Amino acid sequence: MANRIKYINELDCLIRDVELVGAQLQETLDEVINNLVEKNEILAKKIIKNDVWFNKAEHDINEKCLRLVLTQAPVATDWREIASIMKMIGDIERMADHCGDISKYTMSLAKEEAVTLPDYFGDMVNVMREMVFDSVKCFRDSDVDLAKKIIETDNVVDNYFKRFREDIAGLIKENPQNVEAYLNYLMIGKYVERIADHSTNVAEWIIYIVKNELK
Repeated sequence: MANRIKYINELDCLIRDVELVGAQLQETLDEVINNLVEKNEILAKKIIKNDVWFNKAEHDINEKCLRLVLTQAPVATDWREIASIMKMIGDIERMADHCGDISKYTMSLAKEEAVTLPDYFGDMVNVMREMVFDSVKCFRDSDVDLAKKIIETDNVVDNYFKRFREDIAGLIKENPQNVEAYLNYLMIGKYVERIADHSTNVAEWIIYIVKNELK
């Protein structure tokens, strides 16, 4: 019994660690989104540099997961939760990577002439943001219904990006002098779509933890 209590306490600490990384991702993502307007190079560099923190957090959480497996006697449900946490923290770290990727292109855009974008670009970004914030919330609350909503919403971002890619190609043809800026925005759009994909992955792992169902 004492070993089981120790295991539960260590698992609770591990979950809080993941929640902390998720909260930091939310803060970083908001900085990235705001900087798409401001195009502040100092902030962009800070976001890129902060990726080191996420890398270390992923490493530390994975190490704690392995220590739990090696030092305790996890049952089937425990194995499922530990394995899912390792997968989720990997997806969170990749989202942080993409925040840095977007910031690199934001820095490039700061040197370019401002261009006109499709009017739904902000909507695409905001839907992705909602998915990320919901993924952190549904992990904290073990909310399967919210996880399913995230998975369904991924199609919205996919459709936005497909349309965005086609419209950017048209804008490049009409404004060849601005090709560099439009290509930068195209890459930003791709990373927005990838962040949404990783949010979906997190949601799928939450369903696996709670319901033992793999999509």
